[in-house]
Formats: sequence, C-alpha cells, structure tokens
Amino acid sequence: MDYDYLSKIRANLTLYSKKKTSNLLDGGFRSIFRGRSLDFDDLREYTYGDNVRDIDWKSSSKTGKTLVRRYIAERKHNILLVGDSGLKMIADTEAGEPKERLAVMTLGSLGYLANRHGDDFALLMNRGAGMDFSFFKSGEVHFERIVRRYETSIGKEPRKNLGDLLDYVADNFRRRMLIFIITDMEGVSHVDDRLLKKLTVQSDVLFLTIGDAYLTGAPSFDVEGNGYEPDFLQTSKRLARLERKERKARHEMFLTLCKRYDVGFTEIQREDEVVDRIAELMEEHSRT
Repeated sequence: MDYDYLSKIRANLTLYSKKKTSNLLDGGFRSIFRGRSLDFDDLREYTYGDNVRDIDWKSSSKTGKTLVRRYIAERKHNILLVGDSGLKMIADTEAGEPKERLAVMTLGSLGYLANRHGDDFALLMNRGAGMDFSFFKSGEVHFERIVRRYETSIGKEPRKNLGDLLDYVADNFRRRMLIFIITDMEGVSHVDDRLLKKLTVQSDVLFLTIGDAYLTGAPSFDVEGNGYEPDFLQTSKRLARLERKERKARHEMFLTLCKRYDVGFTEIQREDEVVDRIAELMEEHSRT
C-alpha cells in the first residue's frame, strides 16, 4: 500500500478543516442531498452549510446552542465513487502534474470524508475485462482498500469506457446515492443526455474531472503510442488555436448538459486544488 497517498489525504483534509473554521467540508457533506426525508430523528449543533430552516429555535433557546433538526435520510448516505482508469489516466495535466496522482488523491479524499461522516461508500471501476465493485461498507480498512484498488488499476486499459460503466449504474443500482465520478475530458465525452437523465432519476451526480495537457505548446508524450508527438504538431500555432477552440466547445457543451440535470461539475489541474475543488463543488451543489 502506498501510505504516502493516505497520509497526504489525511493531512490535506486536516489542514483544510483548521484553515476553514466553519468546517465547510463536514457541513457541505451533510447537506449535499437535495430534499430530505420527513422522518425526524434527533438534534445536533448547527454547522456551516446547514439550512437555517432546520434550526429548532425552541430547543436552541433552552440549551444556549444553535441546534438543527436532523432527519433519517441525513444520518447515512450511500456514496458511490466511480473511478475512471486506463492508460489515459497516466498522462499529465496542463499544469504538468500526473493525472494518476490527482485522480487517486481526489477519490481518496472523497472516501475519507464519507468514512468520517459514517456513510457507506463503494468503488466502481473498469478493471481489465470487466467491472470491479467493492460493495457498500464503511470503516478505515474499507477506505484504505478502495484507495489501493483504484491506484493499482490505473494504467491497465479496460475494454469498456466510462459511458458503459455509468449505464451499468443506472440499470442495476436501485438505492438513492451520491455518485462522485472521477474522470477526464475523454471520459465525459462518453456521457450524453440520455445517460444523465437515467442517472439523476433518484441520485445526485457530481463530476470531478482531471485536466488534460495540451498537445501543442510543449513536448507532448503519447501514452498510447509510447512516444513523443512530432515537433511540427507541438509547435503549430494553427493547431494550437484549433485545439483550444475545440476544448472550449466541449467544455461548454458538457456544462450545459450538467446544468440541465442539476449535475455538479469541477475540474482539477493540480494536487493543491483537490480539497478546495471538492469543497466548492459540494457547497455549490447543495445550494442549487
């Protein structure tokens, strides 16, 4: 097991919690589901990100603390972590950082948060000839195992793409879930209107895409061809303009699709962005 990943995940989230005295990550994680069960369960102290309409003013006045009503649906989430893999994930981002490391850090951070909140979480990914599903559990051992499983799967080209994986989720999972999808630009190209419509019937869906390096402007290594791209491609100004135009069009098209189905979306280019992007994504999604 690469304990460097685990120690970095824990350290990054601990530092973030200390930096943000409002503890945005915990508050955002609790309130990320839209709507709620009507079954009242108990009271807990108010945390930033909670809905002010849930404050129990009578109980708060008696205890001297701001208390909010907690509902059964809020006690435990089912978190599905969908990890994209394959050779494309061992390339670099535009910032020159390994996509593999950012993907593992992102998935690990989400798993760590789910475990800290006491939720059941599972990992689904393509692995070689088939799909690999870890089942919904909680606990430190489960958290460490799914991080390792994802880490060791990246770079092994699967037969199925991300769209196939998400179709499987939409057709076979019957529970309400929070679905976090870690992928890249090529991965989201397999996600269409039909698929998002199916996924969002009963679940909340959030995409965390790992940015891709540009073909032009700097030496570019083709991980599939196992060699550097020709110099004339890397230095072509016309190709650079076309590449940026195409990427912008793809990005805007996918954002439009996400807005249509209230799907969360963020992009990560550097390791030091991981926790901030997760927090911003959850905060924005819980407000919409």
